Amino acid sequence: MSSDTVNILKLITNQSNIYGGFFVFFTGMIGNILNIIIFTSLKTFRQTSCGFYLTVTSIFNVGQAIFALITRILDSGFSINLKNLPWSCKLRTFLAQSCVLLSLTSMSLVTIDQFISMTKYRHFSNLKLAHRHIIIGCCIWCCHGIFALLYWDTPTGICISTGISYRKYLSYFYVPVLLGCLPIVIMVIFSLLSYFKIRTIASRQINIVRLSHDRQLTAMALSQVAFIVFASIPYTTYNIYDLNTILTDPNDIARHRLIGTVVVLLYYESFAVSDLMNKLRCVIDLFLEFILYILLCIKTFSSTTYLCSI
Repeated sequence: MSSDTVNILKLITNQSNIYGGFFVFFTGMIGNILNIIIFTSLKTFRQTSCGFYLTVTSIFNVGQAIFALITRILDSGFSINLKNLPWSCKLRTFLAQSCVLLSLTSMSLVTIDQFISMTKYRHFSNLKLAHRHIIIGCCIWCCHGIFALLYWDTPTGICISTGISYRKYLSYFYVPVLLGCLPIVIMVIFSLLSYFKIRTIASRQINIVRLSHDRQLTAMALSQVAFIVFASIPYTTYNIYDLNTILTDPNDIARHRLIGTVVVLLYYESFAVSDLMNKLRCVIDLFLEFILYILLCIKTFSSTTYLCSI
């Protein structure tokens, strides 16, 4: 591969980081902020543990976009390195790791909670327990982040992980298990269980409002899980390869960086797209419920029996 081709790959990588990164950043911020507004302002979601988990997920997604994505855009796209100092390297890594782990934890709890809420153990699905679970998760992942403060540094002016044992931990547990297999398996299993459970409930004569809310929240969880799983597999595979490979050839490095940029942006976009879809679906469902409410009021009024309540 000629030097011209290498330069072209570098240019494509930089432009992808700039334009693709800003697109993902703004769509993600808009989607997550709208989700937070919807889940905290509507009583339908505000009083449910599943709505609380989705709110927390959106909050940590915002943190992930700020601490992980924006620094990547500035570094890779504009050569503005905010991680060249030891303290900034450690702090950025600590915050980015904590946000992504808490986001995945919250999303996993969403799928578990949504399934439990449709079983005879639904009394375990409540806001009090949800608050405790998030507090425990914050404590665990903040303690986990201490290792980032200890083992990430800038010995050569580049923010990298130091220590052979810690690098092995990142390669064989953190990336493949905590960011990959564990949340994927949990989300897929409980999402499928919720999907089949909601189909079973739909065939019974139960409260139509409860069924509508269960369907809404299950659809939100399923869509977000689908995007996360779709993007996590190549992201996890790439990171495992990156942590266990040392490249010296400029051609290989150029290709590797381009692939890494595409994979990372796809991973971040999975959170952004799912949040926008959740927001759109929520607005549509609320509009349809409003129309149904009006039609029911008209129907009952015409039969001289007013049954609509607020």
